[in-house]
Amino acid sequence: MNTYKKIIILLVLAIALLLQATHAISATITTKASRNPVTIDETFELIFQATGSPDGDPDFRPLEKNFEILGNSRSESIQMINGDYSRTTSWTISVMAKTTGNLTIPAIAFGSDRSQAATIQVQKTAETTPGSADQDIFLEITVEPQTAYVQQQLVYHVRIYRAVNISDASLTAPHFNDPDVIVEQLGEEQSFETQRNGKRYLVSQIDYAVFPQTSGTLTLDPVIFQARTSQHSRNQRQFGFGSSPFSMTGPMRRYRSEAINVEVKPMPESGGTPWLPTTNLQLSAVWPKSQPEFRVGEPVTRTLMVFADGLTSAQLPEINAKIPAGFKQYPDQPAMEDRNTSSGITGIRQEKVAIVPTKAGSHTLPPIEITWWDIKTNRKQTARIPETQIQVLPAEGAAAEPVITAPITIANPAKTVKEQAVPDENEAPAYIQQEHSMYRWLSLFLSLGWLSTAIAWWWLRKRYNTQPEIIETEPSHTLKSRQQCLADLKHACQTNHPQAARTAILDWGATQWVNSPPQGLTDIASRLDGQAAQQIQLLEQTLYAKDSSTWEGGDLWKTIQNLTIQPITDKDSDEALVRLYP
Repeated sequence: MNTYKKIIILLVLAIALLLQATHAISATITTKASRNPVTIDETFELIFQATGSPDGDPDFRPLEKNFEILGNSRSESIQMINGDYSRTTSWTISVMAKTTGNLTIPAIAFGSDRSQAATIQVQKTAETTPGSADQDIFLEITVEPQTAYVQQQLVYHVRIYRAVNISDASLTAPHFNDPDVIVEQLGEEQSFETQRNGKRYLVSQIDYAVFPQTSGTLTLDPVIFQARTSQHSRNQRQFGFGSSPFSMTGPMRRYRSEAINVEVKPMPESGGTPWLPTTNLQLSAVWPKSQPEFRVGEPVTRTLMVFADGLTSAQLPEINAKIPAGFKQYPDQPAMEDRNTSSGITGIRQEKVAIVPTKAGSHTLPPIEITWWDIKTNRKQTARIPETQIQVLPAEGAAAEPVITAPITIANPAKTVKEQAVPDENEAPAYIQQEHSMYRWLSLFLSLGWLSTAIAWWWLRKRYNTQPEIIETEPSHTLKSRQQCLADLKHACQTNHPQAARTAILDWGATQWVNSPPQGLTDIASRLDGQAAQQIQLLEQTLYAKDSSTWEGGDLWKTIQNLTIQPITDKDSDEALVRLYP
């Protein structure tokens, strides 16, 4: 029994020793660099080679402390010599150093196994003057102006000069120490050729508009460009700017620009609100015609526009256009646009406003002003649209206002004749007596006419007040009949034609209120109640909207069709009130 126990113990020990030996063989992981030393702006490879099978997959995250990982690959190989075989697994990591000096390549964990640590020397890139003959690729960064106000536009130019073929190129976006800075690219990348120190370069230029939001020193961090370069110079290629089929791709290289500082000044106390720092701001108003006709109840669209160089449309304020009494205005949604060029942004804001006169006569539209800050002269400026004098005509088909004529009083006809017509010295006195008699008969005739008019008015008013029901006044020969107006309205509503519906409603109103025809849709709506007024107001809003094609007239026709005449309850009322019965 003891013999069996000894055998079992020996077998366990043998297996443990065998596993330990196998583990010792699989844990051999070496580390090496593709070259040493290297420069900070060049890529190189770190190679981790394991003999046997590692305990687990590698974790390369510790490399990110000193290196930027650009890519990795894995390969395996098996060798057999004199019946014995060995397996080798390699991991190749493409990296670029983040700083200069003697950097440590840390030990990498492969499960429970670990690689060997190593060191590598990273050197600075050789100092060269941009554009010198020994440079095939370099960056050039400019910004203008060097001093600016808060929210003023800075134009940031990035130019990449190259005299060789490149591939896998990339450029970092601009980065600043102000987290709230606004950056917009100006158009697409531009390409052109130039010469520096007798060497020909292909230049790629990207422009940015930068708007700092905080005063102080704005730091523009270095821009980084990286690409793989060809071994042949650009002047030796046979196929223009494309890659030659005989060129060979080189290592990945990185190129850095210098950091740039810009001094940002705060907004001056007299800068005004809103704050608009620019070199040029213009304000304009455009009418549909050079001399538009204004008529009560009919809309006229005024287009207001503000342009500003170096400002985005989002920075431009709302145009505060006030109107006097006797007008209504219906603004449309503003149109915003940013026009980009290599020299910067021009912001445009356009507002269209439908102006509807509600009262005839002479009116004055007040001026419109926007204050802005001239960054060239460092002074406040004002863009201004002057006041506009307009004459508003009565609504079409409206009855003319009665002309009140003062009664003719001739207290002393003879004196009046002398004042108005000086007789000739040789004229006979009988002529004067004849004139005196003519004016006396004229005065008597006018007095009798006024008296007969008063009697007729009294008789008609008495007869009108004694009528038990309202008698609809027949329209004059210049107006359409009520039935024709309703037929026109029905057709306009059934065809969903808002302009025709407006005309039919106004004609119907003229037949309904003969003594005081409505001056527009708003006037008609004020004389109605409930659903009728709401439908007419909806029609008016549709006419002033940008798109009136969606209007449906079924509800309007149903409402007008159901209108009935309400009996007059006020004896002093001169017109019937139209009511809508549910």
